[in-house]
Amino acid sequence: MEKVNLVLKFQMAGKAGCYLRGAARIKVDGRGGLTLYDTDTAVAEKIDLSKLQSLSIRFLDGTCQAA
Repeated sequence: MEKVNLVLKFQMAGKAGCYLRGAARIKVDGRGGLTLYDTDTAVAEKIDLSKLQSLSIRFLDGTCQAA
């Protein structure tokens, strides 16, 4: 099983607030979209890049431990 090792933080254009999503893999589909894969739950979510105001992607490498 793949673990979630990517965290996306994004804001939709015209909407207040930020969204957070975790993913094991991300695919850029070539049509202006990102597909986020969570292989543990077999769920794929598509995000339309044209509707985003901002986007950041963080890689979690497992070296940070919660106290």
